[in-house]
Amino acid sequence: MKNEVSPLAYNTERKPMIISEYGRIIHDYVDILLVESDRNKRTRMAHSLIYVMENLNPSVKQQEDYKHKLWDHLYLMSDFKLDVDCPYPPPSRELAQMKPENIPYPEQPIKFRFYGRNLQYMVGKAAEMKDAEDQKSFLSLLGSFMKNSSKSWNNEELTDEMIVNHIKTLSQGSINVSLEDLTIKLDPNIQSQSSMNKKKKNFTKNRSFNKKKNNYKNRM
Repeated sequence: MKNEVSPLAYNTERKPMIISEYGRIIHDYVDILLVESDRNKRTRMAHSLIYVMENLNPSVKQQEDYKHKLWDHLYLMSDFKLDVDCPYPPPSRELAQMKPENIPYPEQPIKFRFYGRNLQYMVGKAAEMKDAEDQKSFLSLLGSFMKNSSKSWNNEELTDEMIVNHIKTLSQGSINVSLEDLTIKLDPNIQSQSSMNKKKKNFTKNRSFNKKKNNYKNRM
């Protein structure tokens, strides 16, 4: 007697899914596909299954050469046992199991961590600018961002002199500007993160109080 899996069996008792995003039913259809002896029929079934996989995940069409990727997924789910007339070269097991190379983490230290690495990068780009007026305009934008960002996230209002000194430090002395060269603006509507959290906490507290008050009135 065959050791068949009961329809009421737990998924933990079934064969593990290779690509879980497609679900159990697609993997079951792949198993049916593999036992079909007629190659022509097997090929037609594979094309139909690709069509189903495509419709289950319509966003895949936004990817480049998505049909090729779907066929690769079908081969992966078949454990590379699929034998059909495929419109693309079948993937190899060795290539699929190859681990990607490690992406090196940026080793350049961040002088002021509260500004982030991107700002340090942009200051470096500003140092490379040849036109003095364009450089001053760009540094004014960066200085305004630094002032508003510090106010918003750290609840600290940096002086314009401090920001100019930070720019000089971030550029490792290659940018030499004075306070009069830059126009640093603070957005009057900006709120610190702590004050926003305080308002949110008070709003939640008041809403909870009003709810209890209304419940009390309804019981009277």
